[in-house]
Amino acid sequence: MMTRGNYRVLIADDEAVVRETLSVYVGSAGDMEVVGTAADGRSAVQMASNLRPDIVLMDIQMPRVDGVEATAELLRALPATRVVMITTFTTADAVVPALRAGALGYVLKSDPPERILTTVRRALTGRTELSPKALDAVVGHLRDGDRRSDLPPAVTLTSREAEVLRHLATGCSNREVADVMGITEKSVKLHVTHLVSKFGVRDRLQLVIAAHKAGLVEL
Repeated sequence: MMTRGNYRVLIADDEAVVRETLSVYVGSAGDMEVVGTAADGRSAVQMASNLRPDIVLMDIQMPRVDGVEATAELLRALPATRVVMITTFTTADAVVPALRAGALGYVLKSDPPERILTTVRRALTGRTELSPKALDAVVGHLRDGDRRSDLPPAVTLTSREAEVLRHLATGCSNREVADVMGITEKSVKLHVTHLVSKFGVRDRLQLVIAAHKAGLVEL
């Protein structure tokens, strides 16, 4: 998916001025290039299918198909592509569904260009990065929903699984966890699979949320 050593970026936003501004930001980065822009979620999914970008900068509120639905649809077809949401919304009702859809980053249109580009680069390595206001919304959501009736059944973790879980909660990718723990990335993936099964959740985000509610990790 790489071209001329640059990461391929697709930008999706219904406002032309935002698409142009983000194109300037990306164009200023020596390791990225804009390969296309879309004005709605449906076009974003179609263009991604044709262009195979490394990463998509996705607005949430767009016509035809919103950014959350577009992200979920896009990642089902292109699981290797990364998505970073870029929006004006900072409530948990916006942030949490975007992360559950598979977005690895969440930034605001008002964030400095450096933060936006840093979030993109971290998403490209598999790391989750949230704008401070978005992070506050997620933490508040977790605290508000932290009821004993919502906790997963009691589980028994091996020492390795507990360590993997702690690293996942800090936003580490599988590769980073492997490097820190001195094990193979394949072993990390196996631990994650076992953890997801033990907690009865669908993905890594829900795993970390469930572990936080159970008091096993701090966010």
